[in-house]
Amino acid sequence: MYNISNLPNHLKEPLTILSHRYGFSISEKGRNLSFTSTDKPYIDITADEENIIIVSNHLSGFFRGIGILIEQEQNGTLCFHLHEDSWFDFNGLMIDCSRNGVVSIPYIKELIEQLAVMGHTMLMLYMEDVYEVDGEPYFGYMRGRYSKEELKMLDDYAFQFGIELIPCIQTLAHFDQFLSMDTVRDEYIDIDNILDVSSPNVQDLLRRMIHTLSSCFRSRRIHIGMDEAYHLGRGRYADKNGLRSKHDIMSEHMDFMLSVCKEYGLRPIIWDDMFIHYQTRFDTGQRSIPEDIDLMYWDYYNNTEEHYEKNLQMRASLSSHLMFAGGAWKWTGYAPHHSKTIASANAALSVCKRQGIRQVMVTSWADDGCECPISACLFGAVLFAEHQYNETIDMDSFQHRLKFITRLDYETFMKQEEFDIFPSFSNRAVTVTPSKYLLYEDPLCSLFLLQAESIQEDLTMHYQNLSDYFYSKARDCSIRSLRAALSFYGSFGSVMALKWNLGLNIYKAYRNQDKIALQSIIENQLLPLIPRLEFMNEMRRREWYITNKSFGFEVLDYRIGALIQRLKTTRTILSSYINDIIPNIPELEEERLSISKFREEGMGEIIHFNNAERSRTTNRTGWV
Repeated sequence: MYNISNLPNHLKEPLTILSHRYGFSISEKGRNLSFTSTDKPYIDITADEENIIIVSNHLSGFFRGIGILIEQEQNGTLCFHLHEDSWFDFNGLMIDCSRNGVVSIPYIKELIEQLAVMGHTMLMLYMEDVYEVDGEPYFGYMRGRYSKEELKMLDDYAFQFGIELIPCIQTLAHFDQFLSMDTVRDEYIDIDNILDVSSPNVQDLLRRMIHTLSSCFRSRRIHIGMDEAYHLGRGRYADKNGLRSKHDIMSEHMDFMLSVCKEYGLRPIIWDDMFIHYQTRFDTGQRSIPEDIDLMYWDYYNNTEEHYEKNLQMRASLSSHLMFAGGAWKWTGYAPHHSKTIASANAALSVCKRQGIRQVMVTSWADDGCECPISACLFGAVLFAEHQYNETIDMDSFQHRLKFITRLDYETFMKQEEFDIFPSFSNRAVTVTPSKYLLYEDPLCSLFLLQAESIQEDLTMHYQNLSDYFYSKARDCSIRSLRAALSFYGSFGSVMALKWNLGLNIYKAYRNQDKIALQSIIENQLLPLIPRLEFMNEMRRREWYITNKSFGFEVLDYRIGALIQRLKTTRTILSSYINDIIPNIPELEEERLSISKFREEGMGEIIHFNNAERSRTTNRTGWV
């Protein structure tokens, strides 16, 4: 019970909101709570039986202090003193709102509350085309774009918790969905998903984008992207301007965007990859990144400190305003990879601290359709927060903080990755995705037989055990979004118990000319799978509608619906073969080849393959 009468009014409303989330009381009879600001980067908490004093240089420190206070009290400790130095001045989460899942307003508010208690300073919204732009009705059309009013409301909500809400957009490439509209493509495209940066129409569009966002956010920072435009200047740009150096085009566009941002009082952040790519690299001494731009080095693939030492030093030669972005791995299918998050983040952030990089963030991408529930990002967000306030991470302390903030224990988070990271793996920090490609694999045109055959474990039992585990956890979970995610994972395990080796079993039985085995597969594996898939799809829909706007789920409907139909078709074809109506099944006659040349060290045929469409067939599923 806390007496907040001595606090400034702007802190009372967010504390009231947090009291509902974390179960503490506000009363004049409680201990006196006060907040003192300092210009030093630390948090200091002194609590006795009558008074609580929190000292910090930022509101994020105050709200982290509140979280620590509540956690200590719940553990039976009322009187204590705690001091934490802050290793970062800028730290937070970037959530992907552009891969079909546009995060819902209520769930963003929930994230803001949790980020505040973690001690984070900012939240970025990654929006390729999912925000309103004046005069551009096809920008985010039927994609669930945010209105200007929604963005302003979120900015107000974040501000009261000391969270800087920052737009993270694209101003060069990654305009796949917008440029798929033939109503606008010819007006703006260079090639692929890249804008024709020499076009007056494109420059006008970019100005309107910046104008819109500058009016919606308090922050004077804006992330303008400019990454992965590797065919820059090789389409219509070249037709109009001739073949020019990508380096020169990139340099001119960077200067243009900087001038636009300056018009609106904004300081841009850009991704780093185009400035070190072999055709556009800036580390040759020709020029550096302007002082008015922050360069963000993104890397979540590597697990060694030596790698990050080398790459941070390389980028330091380009810019004196260097930032770092790691990753909360939830973009490789339905299952997150938390072990990879731990390994890559611990290595990278340790180096950032040694090299004095004080601006970092954790990205939470949603590649290939936002299949994974968004709550998986909380794991990486808590990890990055603990790195901010600790020189080295104590995993026991991290686990306690994770459970307090999210209400979900470490073991349950780690169980989520076991759909891909099997118990026998000696190295868990890998990015293989068997649950994705074995889910989507066509039962007749089975492309991953080598992968399924190489698995030594009894995955039927493994996946069923995961199903039972998550259903049990869901029953005990009181947080609506987490309960929906856990229920989904229960249904996912039930599906994978039947689906993981369906293609392999059909192929083997057919090649052995064993029609009795084929009939058994139909009755005991294929047909029972259909209602399980239907239920899994419903569980995923329920979680989606809690955490995202409704737009975009139709893609997952198409994927699972198509799989269900293929199972029905497969039953018809197998039955026709069993009953001698057809002499053979051509799809099962063809010898299988390896589907990918890429291998992770020590993983053999268990590969990383993160593409739903290409997991199903080598035929085209659409024409552009």
